[in-house]
Amino acid sequence: MMNCRCKKKLPENYEENRENVFQNRIMYSVPVHIGMWDEEMALREDKMRITAYKRDRCQLLIQKNKKMFRNVLKSTVLAIESPFVLFGQNYQVRASDFTTKDSSGFCLSGVINERDIDYIQHFKHGCGLSASPLKQPCVRNTFKIMGTRSNKEGQQVFFGEDVLLQICESSGPPLYIQCENSTMDSFGGHLSVRLSECPDIYCRFKFYHWNPQKRTKTNGTTFKPDTRVIIQHTASGRNLAFEPGQWMPTFYGPELQVSCHTYRDSHKMETIENFWKIVTRPLSDAALLVRAAKGENIPMDLFE
Repeated sequence: MMNCRCKKKLPENYEENRENVFQNRIMYSVPVHIGMWDEEMALREDKMRITAYKRDRCQLLIQKNKKMFRNVLKSTVLAIESPFVLFGQNYQVRASDFTTKDSSGFCLSGVINERDIDYIQHFKHGCGLSASPLKQPCVRNTFKIMGTRSNKEGQQVFFGEDVLLQICESSGPPLYIQCENSTMDSFGGHLSVRLSECPDIYCRFKFYHWNPQKRTKTNGTTFKPDTRVIIQHTASGRNLAFEPGQWMPTFYGPELQVSCHTYRDSHKMETIENFWKIVTRPLSDAALLVRAAKGENIPMDLFE
């Protein structure tokens, strides 16, 4: 009796697949290095040496960003509330009349952009300005009012007097807000403002009463903090303004552009784009501090 064995039927393209596998087989064993292995390893080691060199000297981009944030977001102490605005004191220049869904009021602030971060980590000549929703007092939004000729620290500031607006801290010489004439980059637009180490005529500003009908009467008089004022550029005669529709991306989030331009309504009166307040550190309510010390949850807005 013969034993019959059933032969298994192979797929139709079996031989073709077998030939393809044989042709595409790995010709080398696992330890063999193929391709430009030596060059790739050398490039990788060189890149690691460069990274270590930059890390040891704080030249990495993330290190530069952290250093910049430490410098410009360092807390400052504003001048205490007083009857008059004084020279040489720390103030915030705040546009309190303009509010959005996320913020109420914007502070004049210095800006270091992405093009300058490779070279500087603190404010230097040429840095720009913006209107920031950040109201916590720090280096970038704290300014001093300085005299144009002599040291007037501690003296009262008068309406209509030429003054310099100096940012409270920088990496070199004092920096002042400057507004120059239009250049090729800004021709046809509003006059731009920036920080300058040269306190020339383009750095001079004047404070005026916000109401045009009272400017003649109040010219030459003092004014107290938290008063709505107009900050007029002496050389151009235009007012310091924030641009409500001109948002720009910064390291600190979206902020409004700042320029020198006089915004007027149909009655030829300045609008809120030109309204600013010189803000001081308010006197805290002692009763609120006592309630907070007892453990009561007091909103931080009540301490402002």
